[in-house]
Amino acid sequence: MASAKLFLLSILFGWLLAPAAVRAQGAGTPLPSVGLRPIERAPGSTILGSTYVYKGRKLGSPFSVEIPIYELNDAVAIRHFRRFRTWTTVGRLTGLASVAYVLFNRTPDRQISRTIYVGSLVASIGFSLISNHQVDSAVRRYNTVLRDGRIGLSAQPTPLGGAAVGLGLTVPLVDLGN
Repeated sequence: MASAKLFLLSILFGWLLAPAAVRAQGAGTPLPSVGLRPIERAPGSTILGSTYVYKGRKLGSPFSVEIPIYELNDAVAIRHFRRFRTWTTVGRLTGLASVAYVLFNRTPDRQISRTIYVGSLVASIGFSLISNHQVDSAVRRYNTVLRDGRIGLSAQPTPLGGAAVGLGLTVPLVDLGN
């Protein structure tokens, strides 16, 4: 029984620490400063989890799309990505709570333990589906904004107290392939 608890605890810590390990893999290599490109879903992606390709490279985690999304600086895409992180954290905490109950409950009642286990499993899967939907929404928004031309207006103050007004148009110069 103690070995089963230890096994469950080691799986839990591995599950919680996996995204940090994925983010740390490429920490020492600076990325070249090339324009933003579309993020594509790799073949074999499902509703349970998408794999993405950016600039021809397969990304190891949905957390990897964070950099291009934040570089685009679109409020809607950033909001979807933040929701993805929030729902992922909620799902992990749900799993942690159920494991803590099983490990530290001194008077186990099989029916209550089973209910908590099944409930946390269903909740974790639900939170995972919600978080995957949010990251997919962020990627769709990113690609849409990247493809669309934008018109902007800016006003900068001048040293004499007036304003310099500028109008700009942004259009993609290359075919983005999507």
